[in-house]
Amino acid sequence: MAESVVCFLFEQLSIWLQEQQKLIGGLRHDAEFIRGEMGQMRAFLRVADAKEESDLQLKEWVRQVREIAYDAEDVLEKYIFQFAHHHARGFRGSLKKMYTTIKNLNARDEITSEIQAIRSRVQNASQSQQRYKDMYATMLPGSSSTRATANTWYDGRGDALLLEETEVVGIEKPKKQLIDWLSATDCGLKVISVVGMAGLGKTTLVKKVYDDPLVKVNFDHHVWVTVSESFRTEQLLHDIIMRLVEEVKQAPPRGLETMTDVGMREFIYNFLQNNNYIIVLDDVWSINAWEAIRYAFPRSSSRGCVIITTRSSDIANAACSESNCHKYPLQPLPAQESKVLFNRKAFPGSSCPLYLKEISESILKRCEGWPLAIVLIGSLLATKNNRIEEWQTFNQSLGSELEEDNFKRMWKLLSLSYYDLPYYLKSCFLYLSIFPRRSHDRESYHNSSVDSRRICRGKTREDARTNSRGLS
Repeated sequence: MAESVVCFLFEQLSIWLQEQQKLIGGLRHDAEFIRGEMGQMRAFLRVADAKEESDLQLKEWVRQVREIAYDAEDVLEKYIFQFAHHHARGFRGSLKKMYTTIKNLNARDEITSEIQAIRSRVQNASQSQQRYKDMYATMLPGSSSTRATANTWYDGRGDALLLEETEVVGIEKPKKQLIDWLSATDCGLKVISVVGMAGLGKTTLVKKVYDDPLVKVNFDHHVWVTVSESFRTEQLLHDIIMRLVEEVKQAPPRGLETMTDVGMREFIYNFLQNNNYIIVLDDVWSINAWEAIRYAFPRSSSRGCVIITTRSSDIANAACSESNCHKYPLQPLPAQESKVLFNRKAFPGSSCPLYLKEISESILKRCEGWPLAIVLIGSLLATKNNRIEEWQTFNQSLGSELEEDNFKRMWKLLSLSYYDLPYYLKSCFLYLSIFPRRSHDRESYHNSSVDSRRICRGKTREDARTNSRGLS
């Protein structure tokens, strides 16, 4: 992230200096010094991005460099705002006429002072950088270690996190149970709640059931919606309606965008009446979400099934207030199945070498049968080419974090995966995080895409600054 911000500033300074041929000597000299130092920092920041999580001092240095880049860009824009002709058109036109319209010498002196302060900060950061350069010399661009790391990442990970049918472990028993419940021919509304902590594979399990050919042929209508923590009743009902009409290739009902919640519930009820249907409500966070839509589903003259995935037993119990209901508490994987899943991810196409068995068992023990942990850690270790030193380092970095509460250990695991990404994918990862989880319409997607691209290029600095501080 810091590397992309510095890169953007370097480019802006280069353009600015090229256009500003009449800059006062001292100001030009300071700006050129900042540009030169930032240019040298760019390459090392790629190394720092890979190492900052395990080195707190380096992490602080990266944060300081990022803040310097933001502040330097602020001063650059302040200069343009103060001295550009207001009637000039375009960025280049403003720069060319900048000094011909200077009316405020105090403002110029203030900006010059700010540039000098930034130069001093850059100089200090450069001196600190030299110490880290000596420490991580073998990882600098062009070294064999760097090339090996990049190649390892590219070759090793691939589709490691895509859970295909042949790779899912321990899913057959719960899948069979859910399909048996769905296949029962009793009429009326049936509610199935799959409950368990985050990362146990609730969504993966239900998706396998939902896509099963036997389930597909037994129901006339199939709808999958993600509810999420920040649900809105009207949006949830709207999504269900859109899935229903899209499946049968019908136009949305007239006036849908202005329809009330009551009107949308009535439409869903009438649409599903006298039909067999399966509705999946994935990731339900509150009882209110279920209460808001439960009466949209017919209960008598239809054979319908609603499947809920949730982390909360209270929500699962509330959904089971229906007369015909089932609750499936998803459990962690047993030891043997955990080992099978881990080996598939960590050693794709081969088996665990003898010299890594002890470390593998230590890591697996900490995972406690948690599929998300096993998949993330196994996939990450697959990039290490079975080098025992790297496995040992990784094992030590886990510490006791996996013994903490569910949220903290999930955050730790995802952080490990994030910090193990190469520098050029970290910004892309943050870019993808901009997209709303439930954004379906083209306009929402387009707007999110524009905003996130601007952040990736360093243009929306305040949002990017907030995101990067959160990761720090």
